[in-house]
Amino acid sequence: MVTEGELAWAAGLFDGEGSVSTYLPPQRLTRRRQMQVSQGGVAGSPPAVLLRFQAAVSGVGGITGPYRGYLFYWKTTRNDVIDEIGTSLWPYLGDAKRRQFAKAASEVNRVAPAAQPVRGTRTERAWAAGLFDGEGCFYLTAARQSTGWRGASLYLSQSSGGGPPDTIRRFHAAIEGLGTLSGPHEPRSPWSRLPQYHWQTSGRHSVSAVLRLLWPWLGRASRERVISGAAHLDPDFVAGGPLVA
Repeated sequence: MVTEGELAWAAGLFDGEGSVSTYLPPQRLTRRRQMQVSQGGVAGSPPAVLLRFQAAVSGVGGITGPYRGYLFYWKTTRNDVIDEIGTSLWPYLGDAKRRQFAKAASEVNRVAPAAQPVRGTRTERAWAAGLFDGEGCFYLTAARQSTGWRGASLYLSQSSGGGPPDTIRRFHAAIEGLGTLSGPHEPRSPWSRLPQYHWQTSGRHSVSAVLRLLWPWLGRASRERVISGAAHLDPDFVAGGPLVA
């Protein structure tokens, strides 16, 4: 049985990396709905986050790729499957993806879910871990004119044409307001034309505090990156990460 935390994590990943839309196939008069989640990876090895997402939605859908040498997709076009996944994730999804689901459903004469949002402390942290697994990064920086010193940082970016997006504000709230929000910034990626909004925190103790909140739900790849830089975090990460409650 899939836990509430795992569904919230999957919704967070979908809020960051997923989409649901419709298209008109050749030789057809009616539109078809599709749902997908993308993630970069290494050829021959589907990303762990996509395998975990697939498991969270009861093993349905397929994973294809890599495209352009690195990009993988989990995807389904089955209406019954999209309806079921939408119902499972709906309580935890952000506003933008709810609107996307509803629009796509109306275009194929289906009904969008109507469940009320679930915003408990633990489910919000699970959701935030999913968003971070898809969109965030942990990295080390070297100080200028300092030999051997490196500092830990966490970073997450979201785009929006209408002010700070709900996803980044919700993430900030889920981690108890730690770190700082900034923006709008000029887009760095050629894939986005919208202004960028950033969340970031730096320093051993601040980064460690955020990671402790996310750790019970954080994905394997994110954990491995953190552990590889654990010497620059609080002692509990050197020992393999905080205990999972």
